[in-house]
Amino acid sequence: MTKEKTVSELLGQGTAFLEAQGIALPRREAELLLCALLSCRRIDLYLEPARPIETDQEGLFQSYLTRRARREPIQYITGQVDFCGLSISVRPGVFIPRPETELIVERARTISPAPCRILDLCTGSGALAIALAKEFPHSHVVAADIDERPLETARVNAERHGCLPQLYFVRGDLFAPLQAGADRFDLIVCNPPYIPERDRPTLQPEVRDFEPAQALFAPEEGTAFYRRILRKAPSFLTQEGSLLFELGAGQAAWFQAYAAQETMFSATFLQDPAGIDRIAVCRRRGADG
Repeated sequence: MTKEKTVSELLGQGTAFLEAQGIALPRREAELLLCALLSCRRIDLYLEPARPIETDQEGLFQSYLTRRARREPIQYITGQVDFCGLSISVRPGVFIPRPETELIVERARTISPAPCRILDLCTGSGALAIALAKEFPHSHVVAADIDERPLETARVNAERHGCLPQLYFVRGDLFAPLQAGADRFDLIVCNPPYIPERDRPTLQPEVRDFEPAQALFAPEEGTAFYRRILRKAPSFLTQEGSLLFELGAGQAAWFQAYAAQETMFSATFLQDPAGIDRIAVCRRRGADG
């Protein structure tokens, strides 16, 4: 009869395997995969190191390790990612939320008065829309995406976090499902595709080979969605409303010049922890003082 392995043994074997495959932070990733398998906290792995692991669980853990060795994002394997303290479900075909996008929520907290109607374009997993709904419990949030798969995931996430009544999901290309002039919002947020196609070969395989291309790449050197949204936004934004974008590294100078020369918006920027101008804060000129 085969002896069951313990938590400690599996963690050690998983760490060694991932390290041999060239995975960065192999122990941390082995911990996360084992926690997903056992539905426990990372600290529990060390509180109960002698806990026996059933044979079928061991086999599933090995399949997790194999998937990760092929560079599949760990978030797709575990099915979860943390965003603004919320556990957000993700799956293949759905863009994985990044920590820097949380800056949009941080900036939204400073808006006074609190926004009542919010639009999240390119909602993906719904992480941003849900975080804003939780931040502003009296708000109404419209979450839009062109693809039904992320919208299905976003609905699941909204129900999971108890804010489904606040959210209204629409499918379509940016503003297309909305009525210009009639649908007005105090806050419009968007983390659009912004990577130039020429940068595809330089991306990590986890991103390039697994995340949905339509959520990553944009024409016109990565600027197409900014141009389209800035042109259409005045018909959907209240006079005093704010428009918040996530930017790619090095795009702020172009964005500021384009906004000043081609639109009615002025733009300021928030930096991420790496010092990159990551969030563009846009308001109508004359409405920002």
